[in-house]
Amino acid sequence: MSMVRPGDLTWNKTKEAATRGGLVVTVERSRRIAASASRVFATLSDPQTLAGLLPRVKRVEVLQRGESSARVATHMAMGPFATIRSEGDVFWLQDQEVVFTSRHPVSVESRWSFVPDGKGTDLRVTLTIDLAPMLGPFAAMVPSDQVAAVIEPDLDQALTAIARRIEGMR
Repeated sequence: MSMVRPGDLTWNKTKEAATRGGLVVTVERSRRIAASASRVFATLSDPQTLAGLLPRVKRVEVLQRGESSARVATHMAMGPFATIRSEGDVFWLQDQEVVFTSRHPVSVESRWSFVPDGKGTDLRVTLTIDLAPMLGPFAAMVPSDQVAAVIEPDLDQALTAIARRIEGMR
């Protein structure tokens, strides 16, 4: 893992695995945020803030909320004319991690971890997508590097938006 420096996006790793005739792609990114893990957690554990922070997420509906979890529906832009509604679950562990999972129409897990680092926090995101539920056997023909090339800029943009929002709150 490379050294995390203030304002730098680091920890870039992509891996793939064939599963059930499909393709699972995992992309990892991180960014140092000049704020405590509790401030980063407060921002990301509120499902309503995701629409302003994640590039493709246009709207979030909180369907049910518990003490450390929520059932949500996200509306994600997939090009200029298409929007996909996806229901999933958000789980969080105070000041440590927020995890979003969705199974339909595409299987996605987005894991946001908060690692205290001096006066800041190393915010790490791991996004895993399984194309088989949406594409069936055609998923095996999709090049993982092309999938990663779409995901990586979105994660970088999300990390930058999160840093701006949190660091701008000082």
